[in-house]
Amino acid sequence: MKKLILFFGLCLLYSCSNEVENPKLACTQPNLTVSKTVEKIYELTGTTAKQYLYDDVIEAYVVSSDEGGNFFKTISLQTKETENAAALGFSVPVDATNTYIDYRVGNKVYVKLKNQFTDLYYGGLRIGSLYVSNAGDPTIGRISQNEYKNVLNASCANLDEDQLVKSLTIEEALSDSKLNTLIELNDVEFTEAALGRHYFEESNNVGGSTNWYLRDKTGNQVIFRTSSYAKFADHFVPEGNGKARGIMTKFGSDYQFMVRSESDVVMNGKRSTPFFSEDFQSVKNNVNFTLPGWSNIVEKASKLWKSMVYSGNGYAEFNTTSTTAAENVAWLVSPKIDLTGYKNAVLSFRSAQHDLKVDSPLNTLEIYISTNFDGASLAKARWVKLEAKVPTLSTPSREFMSSGGIDLSAYSGNINIAFKYIGSGKDKTLNGAFMVDDIKIFGEK
Repeated sequence: MKKLILFFGLCLLYSCSNEVENPKLACTQPNLTVSKTVEKIYELTGTTAKQYLYDDVIEAYVVSSDEGGNFFKTISLQTKETENAAALGFSVPVDATNTYIDYRVGNKVYVKLKNQFTDLYYGGLRIGSLYVSNAGDPTIGRISQNEYKNVLNASCANLDEDQLVKSLTIEEALSDSKLNTLIELNDVEFTEAALGRHYFEESNNVGGSTNWYLRDKTGNQVIFRTSSYAKFADHFVPEGNGKARGIMTKFGSDYQFMVRSESDVVMNGKRSTPFFSEDFQSVKNNVNFTLPGWSNIVEKASKLWKSMVYSGNGYAEFNTTSTTAAENVAWLVSPKIDLTGYKNAVLSFRSAQHDLKVDSPLNTLEIYISTNFDGASLAKARWVKLEAKVPTLSTPSREFMSSGGIDLSAYSGNINIAFKYIGSGKDKTLNGAFMVDDIKIFGEK
């Protein structure tokens, strides 16, 4: 009886609850004052690693995370967008793992710059320690495990990541100004090559990661990069349409989109299916172009469009470098495409250039539409020029770019789409090549 009374007494004293109160984690706010903006550090930084000599502090918010395994020994941080200034991002390489424990997404961090090194790496700001390559070139290396917490000072302030993320189209996201910032791509899907495959495939191993592509309805594409160490590496790529949230990075001229975890990819929507599509994967290499229904017509000189295959990708190309004609004009015309029953039709294609010398209307690619082409006579048809984005001298060689969405809603019935090349084989400043691929037309039934 005494034991029973003692038990009830203890219950009254300690509330006899199964719940255990979680200890409150104390946060010590760093006693630091921001003295420089990230924008100013960008202005002071060049492509060569340089030591920062002044006792300055910047602030930014964590947007990457290594919890999912896709980021390794690097932290991306960005400023918060305001009415007057877009968000700016930068990366800090650190010789530590599991940094997500101390630097959660949305955590404000004060960065002490003194004695650190900065550079612009393919357009993006890096802050870290000095590393000298085997060739003797100075570059940015990881801040040591003993030092990085003295440089990156986590504050007690946190923002929900929805206050930091920026919703963008792929075209808007392909910009150095978006590097190391948190973005969300909407109405996107993986290209056909990724369907039925895992996020990481050993047979598609590029530097320890696999590159697939995300695309939108206007033909824009961006590399979707997944590390072999990602926790979702062996999961299947989703086949639907939806959104993806992650960090824009860059290597060389390639923009590479990286998610933090599989939950960043939500693609439960119906996959967008064009009612007309031609990817030229059935063509032969380096022969005069021929596909059923297509017309390959010379207007001036004698050179025709050719089909080419490079690294397994087929495309159409016109190249004047092997001709001596003063003027080359040739048309590649699609089969008849029936728009009947489709609303708000949108055309897109991808194109690239190589060996261009100048930007000139005498050496260019033009796109036309006709509603009365008979399949043979260009002169008898009425052609309307379409406004499309095409490569220029500044476009990296052989790098395909999107035409953007071309509105065809004013047209109905049968149409033909034509790609017209204008150039010169005699005037060497007016020669080069244009490449065309991935022609698609979307519409609503």
